[in-house]
Formats: sequence, structure tokens, C-alpha cells
Amino acid sequence: MTASVPRIISLEDIDNQAVGGKAFGLARLQSMGLDVPAAFVLSHARRDDYPVELEQQFQGLGAGPVAVRSSAAGEDGADASFAGQYESVLNVEGMDALKAAINHCVECAGSDRADSYRQAREQADEGAMHLVIQSMVDARCAGVVFTADPVSARRDVAVVDVVAGLGEALVSGEATPDHYEIDAEGVVLLAQKASPDALLSDDELKKIVAEARSASAVEGVPLDLEWAIDQAGHLFWLQARPITTLPADLNEFDTPLPRPDDVLTISNVSEMMPGAVCPLTGSFTGWSIDYGLQHMQVTIGARERIDRNWQITAWAFGHLFLNLTGNIVMASGVLGSTAEQTAQTLCGRIVPELKELPAQPLWRQVGNTLRLLRYAFKAPKVVDNFGEELAQFRIPQRDSSAAQWAELAPRLTFFEHAMAVHIQSSALSGFLSSIVENMVSGRANDSTAQEQGEAVRLLAGATEVESAVMLEQLDELVALVAQHPDAQSEFAQRSPADALSWLRQQEPLSGSLQRFLQQHGHRGYRELCMRDPAWVDDPEPLVQSMQAAVTARLKGAAPQAARTPEIDWAGLSRGLRWALPKAHNAIRRREHTKSQLVDVAHRYKCAFRRLGGLLETEGALPEADLVFFFSVDELRRFVAAPNPEAVEQARLRREALAFQQRLSFGEIAVGHPQPIQAAVTQSSDGKLQGRPASSGSVEGTVRVAHTLAEAAELQAGEILVTPITDIGWTPYFSMIGGLVTDLGSSVSHGAVIAREYGLPCVVNTLNGTLQLKTGDRVRVDGDSGSVELLSR
Repeated sequence: MTASVPRIISLEDIDNQAVGGKAFGLARLQSMGLDVPAAFVLSHARRDDYPVELEQQFQGLGAGPVAVRSSAAGEDGADASFAGQYESVLNVEGMDALKAAINHCVECAGSDRADSYRQAREQADEGAMHLVIQSMVDARCAGVVFTADPVSARRDVAVVDVVAGLGEALVSGEATPDHYEIDAEGVVLLAQKASPDALLSDDELKKIVAEARSASAVEGVPLDLEWAIDQAGHLFWLQARPITTLPADLNEFDTPLPRPDDVLTISNVSEMMPGAVCPLTGSFTGWSIDYGLQHMQVTIGARERIDRNWQITAWAFGHLFLNLTGNIVMASGVLGSTAEQTAQTLCGRIVPELKELPAQPLWRQVGNTLRLLRYAFKAPKVVDNFGEELAQFRIPQRDSSAAQWAELAPRLTFFEHAMAVHIQSSALSGFLSSIVENMVSGRANDSTAQEQGEAVRLLAGATEVESAVMLEQLDELVALVAQHPDAQSEFAQRSPADALSWLRQQEPLSGSLQRFLQQHGHRGYRELCMRDPAWVDDPEPLVQSMQAAVTARLKGAAPQAARTPEIDWAGLSRGLRWALPKAHNAIRRREHTKSQLVDVAHRYKCAFRRLGGLLETEGALPEADLVFFFSVDELRRFVAAPNPEAVEQARLRREALAFQQRLSFGEIAVGHPQPIQAAVTQSSDGKLQGRPASSGSVEGTVRVAHTLAEAAELQAGEILVTPITDIGWTPYFSMIGGLVTDLGSSVSHGAVIAREYGLPCVVNTLNGTLQLKTGDRVRVDGDSGSVELLSR
């Protein structure tokens, strides 16, 4: 086969990547009407072999110097950039220098560095070196712009780096740039300037970002572009290539808001689902929460119908939120319910950003209020009926993915039903708890911290709460382990996996563990997440918490014992004597339906996990875990017709989840939530003020824990300071001295368990995990809701 000869190609004649990604990128930019310095391409360049028209084309670029840059096959493509693997020659003047530069670039194509890169990327040597010969820009400043942040993977953030003069100093790392991060609305989120004077004006920065984003929109992919501004202030584009290291779009599954200025919160929902969730969990669990809340509003008449578009929850950057504005649709439709009351129930405080919606006509409010009372007080019967339904609910196992999906598909709506039952149970509990608080204060929705503390003390009289009973049983198991003569060497000091293996070989410890898992094994961390295993599926997180508790026992620490505060029933008002027992029953019922809901969720987890395993066995998925990175609707289509494009997208979504998990959000967002860089704001008097959730006062050493892995370091008597707790944190409650959370309310999981164990608890401090550090000594006052820093 005859080798291709070197020839000249104009940018206008390039419509594919046959002459390399760099040349194609410039041609695309020029076709969009963006300013590109005059250039041509020397295709199939070879040493000492030049087309006869080379000099004419060179002279056509003008009298100034040129740059000779590689545009090798595979370079600057969608899969690999080859950044820095080939060399460029700048400020080339005259034909002799041009030929020398061409020879140098050709030789670089066969360098060990380039060969090593190709091998690492598993790319063949295509053998063809194409060169872009382009007029140099007399640059006042130059730099790069990424239309997606390559560090955070946020596609709504553009990143601009700029240095004085040519951009090669930036690419080589020889110069520290001015750095800008700009959001989708054009707001500068971050400006870090290394130079004494700004290198870019505001207008220049906006123009760079606007033109780069327009190019990215045309190409349909995030781009990495190089640019320069000449001495006259003219912007030129020098290079464009796809960003090759991004995962899937972090906002791929964002749900639109019903109203652009809706007020959202991470409170409450973060207790059930802290952090980012996989697509299957978002589309299944997230939607089911929305369904259950809409079901309540439709039942009482505040909403006409259930809308398949999310109305009361939201999904953004992979995180789930409650839509407070969607929640107060009910407040506008019933008597005596306000935005303030809704905020207090869900966030533990008044939210000034949340405004009342226009009230429905009085006659409708009266009717809706009656329906709301009927809805709430029917909860006991609904819960009893659901228990019978749950006893009959099964998802049979099948031996093929198609057959397994055929069993799953018609049963998916049972989870929506389970969620609706739990929300109805919670509504009665919240309603009666509010009545108790109002009776204590004598005012509606306007109680002081002390009055809130007294209401909390009275509500703590609810005995036999399921989650607290579970902890008592776990404490008994811990006590048995601690009594074993080898507890220290074979359990406490081993890895969780080895400790679990030892535990399963010891009787009667093995039997006690098995009985505990039979009763409570469906619980666990992020227990409504379809991907996170329950304790029965992976007991190691449970064992890790047991190891901390056993270590404390062996050091002589006495466990916290559940205790019910004494209530002077004769001293209570007649109204409280009526309401309080009903509130206690409602608390027990709500915790029971939460356990039932998690039980249902666990059955779906097992079914989805089995489906993933079958898809892997059948060769449709390379890993069973990827099943969790499809939405429910996508999974329906994929089981029917597997395809490699969907598998690759699932893989990229799994990569995206790690980036989403790193994002944090403020408690309240108006409009679409945006990640924040949390700032520490110290209180002037060394006190944090939150909401009292469990009475009593305690002094102790702080242990800040954002994850269960960090919680494993807890020592007996320490004050646990954490963003929020779910049932997965429960095993630690028997050894801590008190609890402080950033989020939550008096009915949050942590508050309920803290009350059962008499642990002083303050919730909704907003930034306790930022202001306090592990090792600080604090006083926690669960009666006033304050946390006082005593010493660092």
C-alpha cells in the first residue's frame, strides 16, 4: 500500500478527525464564527518531505511568527488528550526554521514518552503525524477555559485560568495563574488572583466563558479550550478538545421545581437518606416519598391529583431534598396550619424564606380540615391493615433477568403504598406532638425553648419504642461479648471482618447475633437506599459499632440505660392527660411503620440485587452493582434490550456518585439548590443555639463524626456531634454522653432515641460540625437547646 504523501489542507476543508483532533477542533471553532488565528494543516508530515506549496501557504499567514503544533491521530479526542505528549514549536520565523520545526515535531511522535502514553491508553500507533501551522498571537494574556470543572465534575461551573503573555507557561506549570470559577448564571463563585493586578476585565471574563459555553453547546460535550487576548484586546481561540476525564453529568437526574422560587431543605429527608443517592434509589425511593406526601394532600383535598412530576421532594446533584413550598400546599388548604408550623415540624425552626401560599376559600378549608382530622385519626386502622398486607407481600426469585423483572415490575407500586402508610402514621404523631407542645406553652406555634424542652420531656414518656427496644437488645448482645475472656484480643482488636468471623464461631454469641439479625437485620445505614446493604446482608458496620461499645465496656464504662422520665399525671391539665397518651401511642406507631417501610425497602433491595446478578451472569452487565445506576424506567427497557451504550452510561454514573457525595448544601435553598463551600461562623459568646430535643445537661468531650467510620472512634461518654443520624447510628447511643446535630427536629430519629436513653440532645444547630472539633469540651443543655464551648 502506498504511503500517503504530505499535503496542505485548509481549515475550511476539514470536517472530521482524519487529520487529528487539534485541527478538527480549530476547524469547528472557525465554523462557529469564533475568531481563530489564520492557520493551515500539514497532513501526513514526514521528515525532510515538504509539499511544494508549503512556502506559499506559509507566506499567506502574514509576516509574523507562527506556531507549529501536533495534530496526531487520536490526539485531543473524546477518549484521550495526549496533552503534553507531543511538542509544539513557537515563534517560528522563516522557511528554514519552519522546516526544522516540522522535523522536530515528527521526531517527537516516536518518542518514548508518546509511546508509553499510547500503551497506557491501549491505543495503537496510527503512524500519521499531522501538524497545525498557525499565526502566533501577540498575547497580552492567555489561558484555558474548561466548560465543566474537571476537579469537582460540575458541568454548571466553568473554570478559567489566565497568565500574562503566552499560555505555554500555564500549560507547563511554570506560572501560577489567576483562577476563576463561574456558575451557569455567570456569577463568579471563586476568584483567586496570583498577579497584583487583574489580568482580565469583567467583560473579558464574561466573553471567554460565554463563547466557550456556546462552543460546548454546539459540540454537545464539555470542552477544554485555549485562548489568547492580544495587545489590542482581541480574543482569539487557539485550541478546543473534549474533556476526557469527566464522569456522567452530576445534574443528569435533577427534577424541575413546580415554582422557580420554591424553598427546599435537606432537613428531615437527610435523616432517611444522607448524602447523594444512586439513580435507582432516586427514581424509586425519592419518587415514593413524593408520592406518599402527594397522597396525603390529595386525600385531604389540598391537591386535586397526584402529579408524576415531583411536587414535594426534589432531586439535585444526586441529593434528595424536601420542597417546603410543596409541603405548605396543605397549609393553605386547612385551618390553623401555617408555613411557620410546617417549618417547625420539618426543620425544627422557623424558616423566614418560606412564605405562605394564597389560602383556599374558607369553605374548602373547613372541609379539608375535617378530612385532615379523619386522615390522621384513621392512621391506627390503616397501619393495622398494612401489617396484614405486608405479611402477604413477597417478591419471588426467578432464574433469568426477564423473569425476575416480570415479578418485580407489577409490585413496584407497593413501595409507594408503604410510604403513604408511614406518612399517614407520621402525620398523626406530628399532629399530636404539636398539640402537646401548644398545650404546654398555652400558645399556638410560639413556645419558648424552655417550653419546648418541657414538651420534649413529656413526650419522652413513650415506652417500648421499637428503635429503642432494638438498642436495648443490642446492648445485651454487647454485654455478652464483653464477658467473653477473649473479647479484647479476638473481637475488639480485630478488623470488623475478623471480629464477625470469630463471633459466628462462638456459642451462645453466634445464636444471639443471629436472633438479633432475624428481628432487626433489615435495618442499617441509609436504610432506604436500594444500593446500601442492610445489617443482615453485611453485618460488618454493625460489628464495628459493637467493637467500640465492647472496648468501652472493657475499660469500665457503664452503658446508658433506657429510662422513662417520671410524669406527674395528676399535675397535668385535663387536655394534656387526654393528649399525651395518644401522642405516646402515635410515636410508637410511627417508629413501627418506619421499621415496616424499611422491611419493604429491604425486600426490594434483595430483588434488585438479584436482578443485577442475573444480568451479570447473562453477560448484559460486567458487574451486578451497575444495576443501581439505572433509573427504574431505564431498567425496564434495559432488561428487555441490553446495550453497551447504557452499560457505559451506568459506569459513568457510578463515577459521578463519588463526586456528588463530596458536595454539601446549606439547610435551606431558594430555587434550585447549589453546593456550598461551608464557612465557619463562630458565635460571639462561644455558644451554639439549636432546638431542645431531649432534656438534661451534660459536659463532655466532643467527637465530630460525619460518617460511621468516624463514629467507630467514639469513646464512652463522648458527645457525638454529627450532621444527622439515622438508624445506622443507633448502636452508638448506649455509649455516648449526649448528642448534637446540625439538622433535625424533636421527632428526628436521633431525638427519639436520645429521649429513650435520657441523653441530652440538641438538634438543628445548623453548623455544629463546623464550629466544634473532636477533643473540644462542651456543655450540652437539652432543656434550653444550647451547646456551650468550655475549652478547646
